Amino acid sequence: MSLLYQLLEKQVAQAPDKLFIVEDDTRWSFQDFQHKVNRLASALAKHGIQPGDRVALMYLNQKEFLVGFWAILRVGGVVVPMNLQLPPEDMMYVIQDAGCRLVMATTSLAKAFEGKPIPVISDHQETPTFPAWEEAVEQGDPNFSPGEFNLQPHTMRILMYTSGTTGRPKGVMLSEENLLSNLAGIDPVIQFSPEDRVLLALPLFHAFGLIIGIYVLSLGGTLALVPRFAPKKILHQLATEKITILPLVPTMFGILLEGAQKVGAEAFQSLRMCVSGGASLPPDLLKRIESTLGITVLEGYGLTETSPVLAVNNPQVGSIPRSVGKPLPNVQMKLVNDAGQDIPWNAGSPSAEGEIWVQGPNLMLGYYNLPEATTEVMSADGWLKTGDLGHFDPDGNLFISGGRKKDLIIKAGENISPLRVEHVLHDHPAILDASVIGVPDPKLGEEVLACVQFRPGQSATDTELKKFCRQHLPPFMVPECFRVYEDLPKNPTGKVLKKVLREENPVLPPSLSKVSP
Repeated sequence: MSLLYQLLEKQVAQAPDKLFIVEDDTRWSFQDFQHKVNRLASALAKHGIQPGDRVALMYLNQKEFLVGFWAILRVGGVVVPMNLQLPPEDMMYVIQDAGCRLVMATTSLAKAFEGKPIPVISDHQETPTFPAWEEAVEQGDPNFSPGEFNLQPHTMRILMYTSGTTGRPKGVMLSEENLLSNLAGIDPVIQFSPEDRVLLALPLFHAFGLIIGIYVLSLGGTLALVPRFAPKKILHQLATEKITILPLVPTMFGILLEGAQKVGAEAFQSLRMCVSGGASLPPDLLKRIESTLGITVLEGYGLTETSPVLAVNNPQVGSIPRSVGKPLPNVQMKLVNDAGQDIPWNAGSPSAEGEIWVQGPNLMLGYYNLPEATTEVMSADGWLKTGDLGHFDPDGNLFISGGRKKDLIIKAGENISPLRVEHVLHDHPAILDASVIGVPDPKLGEEVLACVQFRPGQSATDTELKKFCRQHLPPFMVPECFRVYEDLPKNPTGKVLKKVLREENPVLPPSLSKVSP
């Protein structure tokens, strides 16, 4: 029996007619949703999907994704959510690496697999083995029960691939127990309620969006789906659906605020909380969100490998600029220095900076078919090495203070935190977004390159930006060169893809010569 399906059964038993999903003209109750799940599950079972079989989902934030997710779990299968922003060759790699028996996709995405040796079903497309999605859902059994299947506790049920920022995508093996433990840690802190109406524009194929969707179902709340990020549609939904909670990533919040200035305050009257994750939230943007919308923003931190949430701000305390709050109550966290030693920390004083290590029931089972990669990030005594650098303040709030450990820039023997430089650049009035990388230098080892994206209609020269940075940074941290991007390359959660920036900038750009101090 699927533990996550049991959450659905519980909601149907308690409030079968309660509104669960809103998507355009679709309005499904919990019982409506369960019937769709059972119908699709019965079709999957009838056509050969067995416990342990991997099935890929290729949908935007659509009801079909959620129906497919619960239906696959219902028959004992393994869900493989597909990152739709991966290039086609990476998508095929994921499907082949996971050993998917079936792909469920939108009609447009299904066309990409024509002639490929993998069954693909979509709204109107069937295969010799499987019926079309709509046919399966309409003709399946709404009271389907799969019977008992023998899956051991902590069995892989979700195979979620990383975005491949450091190479080929890696399959993160998650169990239902992983996700349920994460819900158990999140709920006492942020406390969504059955009355909440949550707008989900975050991609469901990403761990942040998925855990929000599961959390809303577990509480009996209402989920308003927006297939892809569209500011006008979101602003409309906020007003018409009386949305109370809005989770987004920083980039989305920044774009949404531009549109928010053109609508009345009534669009936000029902909103009581915003949740930000996926990337660091610049303090200036945090201030603008809270002042414009008149609500609290809770910033969180996590990884796909941790199902995903590790820490989040508490609404009772409110937002803390540049902090992601305290670790969840069922997560252990420590900081480790370069020598592999625990960094001591006592309440009442700040800690030194170190790599964040975590332990808890939400940790992944490992990387799929990559035992060496798993060993690299898991200590012998069960701690996950996140690769992120951080420190605690005197109250125990976590600050992601230095970005990724592997992103540190070493210039003439000095360690430079890219995030520290980025925080300064984000404070410049002309800059919308910025990312800092190290570029090889024959004399210094590495030099600092800042990739910046200006606000619409604004700009600044290299000299002006260097002068601004000198006012807030030690001389060795000041970027030696700036490159302007119309749009910085980002993954679905809004994180800048530094791997792409490094590939595009193997040396300091020749068109932007060094500016003398």
